Amino acid sequence: MKIIIFSAVIFLGITATAASRVTPVNEKVRKTFNEVFSNASTPAWNVSGDYYEASFVNASVKTRALFDSKGRLVQTIRYYTENGLPSNVLYKVKQKYAQKKMCGVIEITNSAGINYRIVLKDDKKYMHINADTNGETETVAVYARGDK
Repeated sequence: MKIIIFSAVIFLGITATAASRVTPVNEKVRKTFNEVFSNASTPAWNVSGDYYEASFVNASVKTRALFDSKGRLVQTIRYYTENGLPSNVLYKVKQKYAQKKMCGVIEITNSAGINYRIVLKDDKKYMHINADTNGETETVAVYARGDK
C-alpha cells in the first residue's frame, strides 16, 4: 500500500511540474498572433533564441508560425492534403506525376514566397518534390518504400 501511495505522490508531483511550465510569450508576438490567427485553437509555444514558434490548428489545418522578438511574422508552415493546394499547382502536379498518389503537403510561406513540399508515392517508392505557386516542380528525393 505504501508503494502505491508513494508512486501516486511522485506521479502527481511530476504531472504538476510539467503542467506548470508555461512558455512566456512576448506581448508583441502575442498581439501579432491574435491579429493574424484570430480563429486559431490554443497555441503551444516554444522559444528558441530570439524566435517564438506557435503550433496550433487553424481552420482544421495544422499550422506552425514563427515570430521574431519584435512580433513580426517570419514564416508559417501548414500541413494538409492535396485538397488544400491551389488548383493550378494541383493540376500540374497531377499531370506530371499521374501514376503517383499524393500523401501530404507542407506549405512554407516566408520572405522567399510560398513553396510547397509534396510527398508522393507509388507501389515501390516515395518521392519528395518541391513546387512553387506556378506549379513548377523539382524532385528533391526518392526513397524505396519500407512498408511494402
